[in-house]
Amino acid sequence: MNRYARVPDWMINTLWFALLYLAGCAPTTPTPALMQATLAPAITLPPTQQPTASPTPEGETTLEAGQWTFLFYHEGLEQIVLVNGGPEHGKPADDPLGLWSWDGTKWSLISAEENGPVWRNWAAVAYDSTRDVLVIHGGIQSAGLDFDETWEWNGETWVRFTEAGPGAREGALMVYDVAREKSILFGGATENLEVQGDTWEWDGELWTQLSETGPAPRFPGGMIYDPARQDVLMYSGHFAETTGEFIDYDDLWAWDGISWSDIVLNGPTPGHRTHAALVFDPKTEKILLTSSGSQTFLSDVWAWDGTKWEEVQTSNAPSRSGHNVAYDPNRDRFVLFGGVERPGGNALTDTWEWDRVRWTCVDNCQ
Repeated sequence: MNRYARVPDWMINTLWFALLYLAGCAPTTPTPALMQATLAPAITLPPTQQPTASPTPEGETTLEAGQWTFLFYHEGLEQIVLVNGGPEHGKPADDPLGLWSWDGTKWSLISAEENGPVWRNWAAVAYDSTRDVLVIHGGIQSAGLDFDETWEWNGETWVRFTEAGPGAREGALMVYDVAREKSILFGGATENLEVQGDTWEWDGELWTQLSETGPAPRFPGGMIYDPARQDVLMYSGHFAETTGEFIDYDDLWAWDGISWSDIVLNGPTPGHRTHAALVFDPKTEKILLTSSGSQTFLSDVWAWDGTKWEEVQTSNAPSRSGHNVAYDPNRDRFVLFGGVERPGGNALTDTWEWDRVRWTCVDNCQ
C-alpha cells in the first residue's frame, strides 16, 4: 500500500522528502523503562559497493546532497563533517553511506566504506566527543527498508552493533550528553510507522531505555546539548496518524539525565519548526535556531539564553528547511549545508557560512 494514500494533500505539500514516509504514523505503548540490551559487534557486514562517483587523486568527488543530511564538528579531524544520505529514487540500496569533510574552501569525501553502513535517510545521529566517535542508529531507504542497527565510526573504520535496542527508527532525535557521557535518543517512528515518545541512552556498549514519559511522541524536531546549562534541549517537531490527525509542536523540553521538564516560554518564540536546525554558540553561550519552518520556510535566526527566545538580527540569510548547521571553532564560523528551499523541493547542495552578522554562500552557489 502506498504510504501516502491516507494523507491529506495539504499535509503532503507541507512536508518534504522522507517526512512523507512518516505521515501515516500513530503512537504506540513503549516497552518497559530501564530495559537494557547488550549489543555485540556483528561479524558479517552487509554487502556494499564503492560509491558511483570516481575519486580524483586527491580523494575528492562531486558532492550530491542526499534527501537527509547531518552536520557536526569532528574534534579528532578538526573539521566539519557531513553525513550524507541518498535521493528518493535511483540510488542502489547497497551503496555505502558517504561522509564528507569541509575545510573552509571545499568538501572532500573521507569515508564511503564497503565495510560500513549502506546509505540511509532519517537516521538518529550523534557525535560522542568523549570517545571521538560518530554514532548512528536506524534510518530508512526509499524502498521502505527500515534499519535496526547501531554503527560507530572512529574517524577511520566502522563497527556495527545489531542486538536489541530502540529497534528500527526513522526520524528519531539523538544527541551526545557531554555531562553524563551518553548519547540520548528520543522518539521517531518504528518500522510499523508508529510515532514514539520514549527516551534511550547509548554508552558505547549498551542501549538503556530511560523513560516513557515526557514530551509527546514526535518526529523530527531539533535536539541539542547545551554545555552552558549542562542539559539536553528538544524543540518543536510534529505528530501524525493514519486518521489524518496532524499536530505541530512549538514546545521546549530539557532532559537532566533523569527526567524531562517542560520549559514555560514567555514572550516571542520561533513557533513551530518542522526541522529545527540548532547549534551552540560558544561565544554568547546561546542556542541558535536557523531558518526552517513548516508550510512557509523562513530565513531567520533565533537565540535561546536559558530563559527566553530572542530573534537575532542578521542579513542575507538563506530561506530553507531540512538543512543542518555546525560551528567551526577553528575559523569562528557557522557552516550551513543543504536542505530544500520549498516544501517538496529538490535537495540543495550549496554551502553557507555565517560570521554572526551576514550569511555568505561559499560553495556551489546558484
